[in-house]
Amino acid sequence: MKKKPILSLLLAALLFIQTVSCSSGGTNEEKETQADNAAVEEAPAPGSQEEEEPEGNGRSDVKDSLPDDLDFGGATLHFFTRGGDRDTQMEFQAEELNGEVVNDAVYTRNLKAQERLNIAMDLILANVNIHGGTNSDIQKSVHSGSGDYDLLGNGMYSMMSLTMENILLPMNDLPYLDFTAPWYNHAFLDQTNFNGKNYTVMGEVGQTMISGAFVMFFNKTLLDTFYNGEVNIYQIVNEGEWTIDKMTSLCEPVYQDANGNGEADEGDIFGHYFTNTDTLGADSFYGASRIEYLKKNDDGTWFFNAACERMITFTEKMHKLLFEGTNTLRLPYNNDDIFNTMKADQTIFTTWMLSGIDLLRDMESDFGIIPMPKFDTAQEKYAEYVHDASSSFSIPTTEQDPAMVAAFLEAMSAESFRTVTPAYFETALKSKYSRDSETSQMLDIIVDGIYLDIGYIFGGSLNSPIGKIRGVLANATNCENAASSLAKNEKATMKSLEKLLQKYEEIG
Repeated sequence: MKKKPILSLLLAALLFIQTVSCSSGGTNEEKETQADNAAVEEAPAPGSQEEEEPEGNGRSDVKDSLPDDLDFGGATLHFFTRGGDRDTQMEFQAEELNGEVVNDAVYTRNLKAQERLNIAMDLILANVNIHGGTNSDIQKSVHSGSGDYDLLGNGMYSMMSLTMENILLPMNDLPYLDFTAPWYNHAFLDQTNFNGKNYTVMGEVGQTMISGAFVMFFNKTLLDTFYNGEVNIYQIVNEGEWTIDKMTSLCEPVYQDANGNGEADEGDIFGHYFTNTDTLGADSFYGASRIEYLKKNDDGTWFFNAACERMITFTEKMHKLLFEGTNTLRLPYNNDDIFNTMKADQTIFTTWMLSGIDLLRDMESDFGIIPMPKFDTAQEKYAEYVHDASSSFSIPTTEQDPAMVAAFLEAMSAESFRTVTPAYFETALKSKYSRDSETSQMLDIIVDGIYLDIGYIFGGSLNSPIGKIRGVLANATNCENAASSLAKNEKATMKSLEKLLQKYEEIG
């Protein structure tokens, strides 16, 4: 018998817990308390009898509700999704077993789902990366009535705009889909449900829901060298003290003019690296602080919350970290080059998606992964936005056999929960890539903190809330003027929200 790690308990319960925090009544503080209490009730005490689980951490034993005798007669299902980079390719592309743990899990998942339902999957990969969407291809196919695609995978940010075009089927009443199952993201389903209908889903069938989570990477060797091993960042996290202010205080004394040119520039040593333009780094810090750009009243109506006191304090904290003194090195390095200065032992902290661990395989110094810092110590849980272009899945209105597609999506989702996520998280991340046992514990906290809100999910249709935050953190002047600049967006944002809600009324 193998003891079940807390991760598996949290990950299996995560999507249910999120529903409590997003859909129950009461204040935000009450909702977070309810979610925390639910987590405590779900997870048995370490060492208890209930913690004992067979190999597979119990996930392999979770059954789905699909009938055992489903048979679609060898029908071909055309699955159109993205495959333009390693983040999107790893979700579904696996042509053969090759000994690589995630590839083999994906291959096995794909094969099991097809054989179980007697369906042949035709995987069609668009040359689109994790930051992009496939809207034009989907629109062209549906409007022409060609029926090229049966199941659609797309970046969440892009798919949300399609849900308002009346070209995607509502999925709630389709047979075989069980949205109460743990392989779906219930927070996403709650936020995107209008008039009882969901036109797209997110869950473990797409690995980018987890690999797209924003985290903080750090150069462990450089941190230990500077602080003589006296700063235990993992202990700080576990004690709930890992905040923006704490991070800033750790960065402040680090600067060294290593290249000796008398200027604070590349080649010197800094505490933090942050890209010097509009960047996803803004998403990570903002999401971790749990600031709701749009907020719902108890009566269900929405109001503009972007210029609230919490937001202004957030921008003040970020101004100190990013623009005051020599806490942060800002250069154009981004995407695959985001870790250049950290790998060169020039910076300690760098934020990126969890998938960035693949970029650190050749890093000579030790590194670690921790959650994004909280807004302050009063914030009960660490929080992680997941990249707004992580994959979501839909069925086009041109589909002739939606029941078949629904069954396939359910089978793929369930098998992902049972095999792909454990392979990716437990084996690939925890055992193969991470450099220490503490990182494994941090990953538990990170996944437990994944959440989504309406401003991020519907960004493209709501006057781009996250775009405004990226602009605020792009330079010192914008950050200093955040209160006034954000307040100016109220009218346009609320008008966009009104249009969004009206479109769903019309579709319904």
